[in-house]
Amino acid sequence: MCIRDRYISSSEMAKLTTKNITFIAIMAALGNILSMITTQVGAFAPNIPVGPIQVSLALDISHLTTFIAALFGGPAIGGITGAVGGLVAAFEFGFSKGNLVTGIGLPLGKALTGLTAGYLFKKYEVDSFMKASALTVLAYIPEALLTLILFRYLLPVVSGLQVGIATLVAIQIIVKAFFEMILLGFLLISLTRNAGFNETIKRYFR
Repeated sequence: MCIRDRYISSSEMAKLTTKNITFIAIMAALGNILSMITTQVGAFAPNIPVGPIQVSLALDISHLTTFIAALFGGPAIGGITGAVGGLVAAFEFGFSKGNLVTGIGLPLGKALTGLTAGYLFKKYEVDSFMKASALTVLAYIPEALLTLILFRYLLPVVSGLQVGIATLVAIQIIVKAFFEMILLGFLLISLTRNAGFNETIKRYFR
């Protein structure tokens, strides 16, 4: 059975049931837990002072739950899960560093990734490691563009940081994230090839 066969129909997506809401809550909570653990364990460059703000580069695989939600629940559920599941990352990379732009923009970006992933997973079969990684990378592109726009045009205005430095920081964040998306594609296909995992998730959409 291909992964597309596990995907819920459009009529099912239109009905946000109690089970769906429970699923979103669980996935978002797991996403925040993954974010909290991986950002602490995989901190490449924590607390770098860049002008008036601090920047932190760290591994963050919270989008794993975003992609699971998008695959089984569709764009809306994927988007909501991404936004709520990004709250810890918003604090870690944004508010705690004095960076309000990242703090506010990060959940919005994660919502875009979940929304885009939902549409991509609906259109294309996620039936191989290479295709899964390609789709997760594509799903991240809107978030990457939002990150670049926020850092280039809004962050310098809010923080007084030079445009060139803000853009360079954004590029580093985006490059790191694209590598994360490749990894998450592999993790996603590995999970969805497990029959027990699929049966557990599908219970929330019956």
